[in-house]
Amino acid sequence: MPETINLNPIVNAISTVNNNLEIVARQIDVVGARVEGVAREQADTRQRIEQLYEEFQEYVEKDEWANELSTARQELTLTRQELETRFSHYAEVRRHTTGILQAVDVAIVREETVRTAAEELMLACPGYWLAPSLVGLSAWICDNQSLAEKALAEAVRRDDSKSSLFFSLVCRRAKRMEACSRWLVRYFQIQNPDAMDREAVVMLDALANGVFGGAALTACSAVIDSWLGELEEKAGFPEEQRRRWAEALGVMTLKPGDDEYPTLRKYSPTWPALEASLAAARRNQVIQSFFEQMFSGEIILPPNLETAVDELLDSLVTNFDDEELPLRRKERFNEIIIETDRLPGRARDKKSEAERRYQAEADSLNEQTNFAALLTNAAMYPERHGATRATQRYAVSRSRQWIIAGFNDLVARDRAQVPAKAVIVCGSWTGESRDGLDEQHLVDDLNQHYAVRIEEAVNAVSIPGSAWAALLIGGLLGFFILLMGGGAILVGLLIMAAASAYFYFQYSNLDNVRQQTRENLGREQDEAARILKAALAELTDIRRETASEDKKADGVIELLSALSSPQFVLKRSDQARMIMS
Repeated sequence: MPETINLNPIVNAISTVNNNLEIVARQIDVVGARVEGVAREQADTRQRIEQLYEEFQEYVEKDEWANELSTARQELTLTRQELETRFSHYAEVRRHTTGILQAVDVAIVREETVRTAAEELMLACPGYWLAPSLVGLSAWICDNQSLAEKALAEAVRRDDSKSSLFFSLVCRRAKRMEACSRWLVRYFQIQNPDAMDREAVVMLDALANGVFGGAALTACSAVIDSWLGELEEKAGFPEEQRRRWAEALGVMTLKPGDDEYPTLRKYSPTWPALEASLAAARRNQVIQSFFEQMFSGEIILPPNLETAVDELLDSLVTNFDDEELPLRRKERFNEIIIETDRLPGRARDKKSEAERRYQAEADSLNEQTNFAALLTNAAMYPERHGATRATQRYAVSRSRQWIIAGFNDLVARDRAQVPAKAVIVCGSWTGESRDGLDEQHLVDDLNQHYAVRIEEAVNAVSIPGSAWAALLIGGLLGFFILLMGGGAILVGLLIMAAASAYFYFQYSNLDNVRQQTRENLGREQDEAARILKAALAELTDIRRETASEDKKADGVIELLSALSSPQFVLKRSDQARMIMS
C-alpha cells in the first residue's frame, strides 16, 4: 500500500503565506501612499530650497547694498567736511561780495573799511580769482584807478572768464551800460562754444531774467545763435545732442511696483521685457508733467535791478569754482546712492539705477562742456548750476529741436523693444499670446497637451522591473531548492509562491496606479488652466495700459513744439524794448 503523503503542512504553510501576502499587500498600499507623500514632500522641499536660495541671494544683495549705502553716508559726511575745510575761506570771500555792493548802496560803511576788508581777503585767499576782483571793486569804489587796474589785471590772470562776467554784472548793477557792454564783449570773445566754462549758466540766467539792457541783450542773443550754428555744423553734433537728451529723459523711467501683475511676473519668462515696455510707456506722462510744471506759473521778478544782479553775483561766486568739482562729483555720487535707496525694488536694481542716474548726470559736473550740453544741464539739473526757473525755460526752448529728436529716439527704441508675444509657462505647458485675447485657443491647447501627457503617463504605467526581477529570481531560486529534495521542497515552494504572489499583486495594482496618475495630472491641469487664465487677463491689461501710456508721447511732442525762445526772456520796466532774433 503506497505511503500516504500528508500535505496538510504544505497547505497550512501556503495558507499562511497567503495571509502574509495579504498583510504585505496592505503594507505595500501604505508604503505606496507614503512614497507618494514623500514625492510631494520632495517637490515641496525642492521648491523651498529654491525659495531659500532666492531669499539667500536677496539677503546677500541687501547686505552688499546696505554696506554701499552705509559707505555712501560716511563718505558724504567726510566729503562735505573736506569741502568745508578746504574751501571755507572761499565762502568768506563770497559773503563779502554782495555785502560790499549793498553797503555802498546805503552809504553806511566807510570806504577805508571796505578797502581794508578786501585787502585782508586778498591775503587770506592766494590763487582765488574773486579775491583780487574784490580789491579791484573796492578800489573802484574808492576812486583809486591805479590800484583798480592792477587788481583787475590779477583777477583776469587768475580767471579771465569769471572775472569778465563778474565785472559785466557789477557794471550793469551800477547802470554803467558802456562798461557792461565792454566786459560782455570780452567775455564772449574768450569763449569757446566747444568748451564752455560752467559760469556761462550765470550769463544765461542774466539773459533769461532780463538783466541785460536792450543792446547787450541783442548782442547776447546774436552770439548764442552763432555758437549754436557753429556747433550744429560739426559732424556728429546733432546725434550727440539727441543721445544726451535721450539719456537725460530716460532717467525719468520709474519701475512698476512689485505688486503689479503678479501672475505674469511669476509665470512669464517675458515679464522683464513687458515690465520694461510698461515703464517706458509710463515715462511719457512723467516727462510731460516735468515740462508742464517747468512752464506753469508766473516767475516773479526781483523788485529791482540791483537785487536781480546781486542774486546772479551770488550764484556766480558760489556754484562754479572748478577746484571744488572733484569733491562735488564724489558728493553727488553718494547723494544719488542715498536717494536711490528710497525707490522700490530689489537691491541689485537700486544699484543699477544709481549707476545709471549718475552716468546721466556726470556731464553736468565737468569743468567744461559744449554750449548745447550746457543748455541741457541748466534745464535738467538747475540746482547744481544755480539756474533759475526762467533759465530752465529758456534753455529748454533753445534746445527743443534736440529734445524732440532725443525723445523720439527714446520712444522709437522702447517701442522696438516691446515683445511681440508673451511666453507663459503653466505646469508642463508652455504657450505664447500676443494680447491675451486668445484664451479659448490657448486653454484648448493646454487641455490637449495634458490629455496627451495623461494618456502617455497612463500607458507608461506597467509592472515595475522589481516585480519581474522578484518573479525571475524567486522562481529560479525555488526551482533549484526543489531539486535538492527532502524538506527543502517546502522551502522552494514557499519562495516560488511568494515571488508569484508579489508579481500578481503588482499586476493587480496597475489600475490603482493608473487612476492615481490621472488624478495627479488632472489636478496639475486644473491649476495650470487657472494660472493661464489669470496670466492672459493680466496680459490684456498690461497691453492696454502700455498702449494708452504710449499715446501720451504725442502730448510731449505737442508741448515742446509750441515753445519759442524769445517768449522766455523776461522784460523789465527799465528796458523799453528787446530785440530777439
